[in-house]
Amino acid sequence: MMALLAFASLEGWAADTLRDVQQAELDRVRAGVADQVHLAAFDLVDELVFGWTNAPVFETPTPVVLAGVTVPVGLGTGIAAMVENHLAAVLAKNPTTNLTLVHCPQCSAVVVHAGPEATIVSRGIDDPATLAALGGATGQHALFVDVEAEGAWLVLRARLTRLTPELPIVWSHTLATSASAPALLRASDDLKSASAARQEYLDALRGRGLVAVPLRVAIRSYDSPEDDQGVPPPPFLWLESGVELSPTDARAWTSSLMVGYSFIPQAYQGLMGQARISRLVTGRSRSLTRPDLYAFFGGAVITVWGPATASFQKPLLNADELLLAADLEGPRTAFGAMQFGLDLRLGNRIGVSVCLENLPDFANSRNMGEYLRILGIGFQSLGTEVTFWF
Repeated sequence: MMALLAFASLEGWAADTLRDVQQAELDRVRAGVADQVHLAAFDLVDELVFGWTNAPVFETPTPVVLAGVTVPVGLGTGIAAMVENHLAAVLAKNPTTNLTLVHCPQCSAVVVHAGPEATIVSRGIDDPATLAALGGATGQHALFVDVEAEGAWLVLRARLTRLTPELPIVWSHTLATSASAPALLRASDDLKSASAARQEYLDALRGRGLVAVPLRVAIRSYDSPEDDQGVPPPPFLWLESGVELSPTDARAWTSSLMVGYSFIPQAYQGLMGQARISRLVTGRSRSLTRPDLYAFFGGAVITVWGPATASFQKPLLNADELLLAADLEGPRTAFGAMQFGLDLRLGNRIGVSVCLENLPDFANSRNMGEYLRILGIGFQSLGTEVTFWF
């Protein structure tokens, strides 16, 4: 009996936990939908004000009373106040609309009329007597904004009326957007049309065109031999520049042609010609908000000369021979390199990369070791680079 009671209690606890999880997930989904609806409503308000900036209703600044914002109850608590605040903020930052929101105490005040037939309670803006007084004294206008959900569409209806008993409509407009379409968030002080905002995004995505000019600072180091008998070449500091080309705006593929120069006084000098092909591995197009990772491979032709480059030529070099070579001009050596690496870029403006180089001419050199061997290919050099694009 105790076992049955324990099992029943455990089953009830599991059912309660499952219901709590389902309720939490339902609340999360509801919150997500409400956020999207709120953003869509803000987007419609921005589009409404943007239309007034291009085609003002009034030729001169005109006082307008915000008669109210209505929204369906199901769109969420507080959305009416948020839409009203957003509308007031956007209008304040765009004076070219010629609409100046003003406060009207008589319009928002509650008016009670008692008669033999009925007692009527209404706002002042709905009372003919109040409107007659307002219209005769100030000639102000009222703005009504209604947000409605019609199927999969969110609809905003706006109308401007004259504050007279008849409330004649002097301007009206209706805007709609699909609830499934992402909202176009625009800066309140720099409103743009959807097409202009999209073009601005595409221009930013393209950067400065399909051709970029990189400036790169690189360091190449060479591994020591395993037996420690030979002397590896010293690290080489390279300054490189050239052009980088991309066949598409997405920059999923890029190619570059670079030339480099290396110089350490009384040690070595070097020239390099390099070509690379890079492939984006963190998406289908370059991102504007997060770093992009490229994988690349390429080849280089390098020529070096100077006392410190003796390790590239002699099959085995010791420290005494290196010191002796320092008194001479030093040999000149040319060789090729195959490069494989990763390049992390931020906005296609700055990047940090690391690469491994295979030097076929020194595969059996007694002065160099191998940092890594993959599929029978040894990599004698390790490079780190910092690149700036212009």
